[in-house]
Amino acid sequence: MLQKDCLPYIRYDHDRGCGVIASFIKSSNLENKGRTFILRSLLFAIALLPGLCRADSAFVPVFIDAQTEAKLGPFPYDRAVLARAVTAFEKLGAKGVVMKFFLDQAKSQGDDALAAAMAKLPTVLQARCDDTEARPNALDARFSSIANLKMQFAVSCKSGWIPLPVLQSKAADVCFIDQSVPDTAPILERYQGRAVKSLYTCALALAGKPGPVADAGGIRKIDLAKAPRIDAISLIDVFDGKTERGKIAGKVVVFGFEGPKAPMFDSSIGRLTAHRLFMANLLVLEQ
Repeated sequence: MLQKDCLPYIRYDHDRGCGVIASFIKSSNLENKGRTFILRSLLFAIALLPGLCRADSAFVPVFIDAQTEAKLGPFPYDRAVLARAVTAFEKLGAKGVVMKFFLDQAKSQGDDALAAAMAKLPTVLQARCDDTEARPNALDARFSSIANLKMQFAVSCKSGWIPLPVLQSKAADVCFIDQSVPDTAPILERYQGRAVKSLYTCALALAGKPGPVADAGGIRKIDLAKAPRIDAISLIDVFDGKTERGKIAGKVVVFGFEGPKAPMFDSSIGRLTAHRLFMANLLVLEQ
């Protein structure tokens, strides 16, 4: 069966689209068998277009991009701006937020505002390994487990960038993201002797999707050729009321940064910003 949003630049409606194709073939000077063959071949070919035909994703990226920076100034922003964004997502009916920023250092009163906004919408925060971090924030025990400790972990550390306690207290989860090889995704890591989930695992759980199976070392190989096209929403469009509710309602927002100074990665499908690479990996794992 064909799916809606099948072609990358056309909002494709299955019933109307099939009707148009069928009408065109019916009007041609072909025998019935020839018409049937062409119709089936066309629909089959469209359905197999790699990376283009897909059901609507449970995720939607909202990025702080060049357009946002042109109006709000250069990133990073006070946490009050992040709080405003989370509140806007909540009002647009988002199911939750995956926060693609490291929030391990205090930033004035914005931290309290962000915590208050997170209390109203399930929000996943990210952490990362860094054994050079001398004084990491304590990781709440509810975000780690003693299970799976017999497996070999490719990513293991004793210190890292851990979100502020005030933010952890309102977080739906705190998950690790240590992306060293572009065409792979960490699924499980070890932190201070305990197993911790990756940000990919937590994002899928927040969306109500099954957890991915890890390969050796808690890492999953990703075939980025299967990644669908990614349409990101500019944060400033959300703030200016230009984003339709239907684009965010019921979805998990991946809130990230894609300005001119965003870090870049070389992947098998080309050069991508760090947060667009995360989205590509996530959408492949979602399939």
